[in-house]
Formats: sequence, C-alpha cells, structure tokens
Amino acid sequence: MLRASLKGMAQRKLRLTLSTLAVLRGVMFVSGAFVLTDTLGRSFDRVFSDAFAYIDVQVAAKPTIELSEFEGESPPTPLPDEMVAQIAAVPGVAEAVGVVEVDGARLIGSDGKVVASFGPPRLGTNWLGETELVQLREGRGPAAPDEIAINAALAEAAGVQVGDRVGVLTREPRHDFTVVGIREYAGGRGTIGGVQEVAFTNEAAQQFMLGETGVWTAVTVTAAPGVEPEQLRDDLAAVIGDDYRVRTGEQLAAEQAEGLQEGLAFFNYILLGFAAVALFVGVFLILNTFSIIVAQRLRELALLRALGARRRQVIASVL
Repeated sequence: MLRASLKGMAQRKLRLTLSTLAVLRGVMFVSGAFVLTDTLGRSFDRVFSDAFAYIDVQVAAKPTIELSEFEGESPPTPLPDEMVAQIAAVPGVAEAVGVVEVDGARLIGSDGKVVASFGPPRLGTNWLGETELVQLREGRGPAAPDEIAINAALAEAAGVQVGDRVGVLTREPRHDFTVVGIREYAGGRGTIGGVQEVAFTNEAAQQFMLGETGVWTAVTVTAAPGVEPEQLRDDLAAVIGDDYRVRTGEQLAAEQAEGLQEGLAFFNYILLGFAAVALFVGVFLILNTFSIIVAQRLRELALLRALGARRRQVIASVL
C-alpha cells in the first residue's frame, strides 16, 4: 500500500511541487513580514540608543505639532538664547550647550543633484566640536559662515571631499559652502542609521535652519560629577516650568523608538494584508488541486479497495 501511494505521488510530481510551493509562499510571506519589522525595530532601537547615549539631560520647548518618528520630524519650537544661561545656573549642571538640529539640510552632490534620502532625516546642525560620539575623520570644524562639516556617509554619497565647494538647500534658497571637515561617529561609523548631517557655525545654523539668530532647538545639559541624570532632570523641570520638555538621554531614546514602533506596526499590518491574500490564493489553489487529484484517482482507489485495501489505508494514502 505504501509503495502504491508513493508511485501515485511520483506520477503527479508537478502538481505536488506546485502545491508545496503554494504552502511555502504563504508561510514565508507571513514569517517574513514579522522578521522584517522586528529586525527594523531592533536596528532603530540601537540607532536611538547610540544617538542619545552621551546625553545626560535635554531641554526643549514643547512642539506645536506632535509627530511620531515614523511620520517625520516635528516642526521646531525655538528656545531663546537666555535659556542656556538660565539652565547653566541650576545647581548640578556642569555644562549647558545650545543645539540646533533641524531636518531639511539638503546637500547638492558633485553631479549637481541633491543627495537622496530614503527615510532618514537630513539634519542641519551647529558644530559643537569633537565629543565622545562625534570625531573628525578629516579636516576641521567650520569657523566661518560659508564653511560646513559633513558626515562621512554623506561625503561618500555626494562624491565630495575636504576643500570642495558645494551647494546646500535649507529653508532658504541655495547657498554655497566650503567643506572643511568630514566627521564620523564612535566606532568609525560614517553615519548613525543613515542620517545625513551638515554642520554649520552656530549663527549660520540658526539662520539657515531656524530663520533667525539667537535661538536653539534644544539645550543639552551635562550633569556635574555625582549628580544622577534623573535628579538633574527633576531639578531643571522645577526651575524652568511646564512649557518645556526635560528628558534624560534614556527617555529620549525610548520615546523615539516607541514612536517608530507604532509606525512599523502599521507597516506590518500592510504586509500581513498581502500575506493574507497570498494565503487565500494558496488555500484556493491547494483545495482545487487536491480535489482534482482525488477525482482523478477514484478508479485507482476503487481498484485498491477491490484488491483488499482497507478503508483506513485508502484514507491514509490520500492524506
């Protein structure tokens, strides 16, 4: 009976192969959707952890429009320059630095075209010097209004090097700058998560990215030795009031990751919708195929019964 069943399968190799592929395709689509979104989620968790690993506390104004990380960058709400001195005077603060970081600095490459980005932001920032996270790979930091430093991945994508004159589009029309430095990140990385960064001088970053000088998008605060970031966060919040967001580096990483996870969940639903269609088609194909096979085998099954095969054996051969 076993040999008869195997020979029957061998005579229908094409249908058996196609049915197997239909099953595999549906299952692979579902599992692939989960693997893809989980992998992306873990990757971005690491990106945000790296980006905020060297920040004790950050102070920023509450945005006028709330957007998740998946939806894009929230429009910046500038902080006045006086906030930096006010924050620096709070006990427990070792250093307070004004930061400009806005999406929308688009570098024009050596081919005359804007360097494309498929998702990650194109940040315009102010040069803060070398830190634990950011080091210079070549050149120096910008010192004049027409000088910039860019990250290594952007330099490679744009086909530019130190000394080249390039155009940058911001909230203003094109301005030309000299690339005086190429920066990298801890571990020799050319970018963090594919982000493109163009670093200006303080005044140039304020003017080109925020439209006015003397303002910042955030203030990065370094805790004094022996002061915990959580304690410093609470002390700062008590001093500057409820109009500002005061968060530790760990909180910033967790919030960014959470917002992206919400977007990835929506993306996952879309993929699972396609997977459901593939499974439906697969089920229909398999049901139709086996119905035809069983119909074609009626004579064969009847002959097996006539030769002495039991009902259970015939059902087992079909299964």
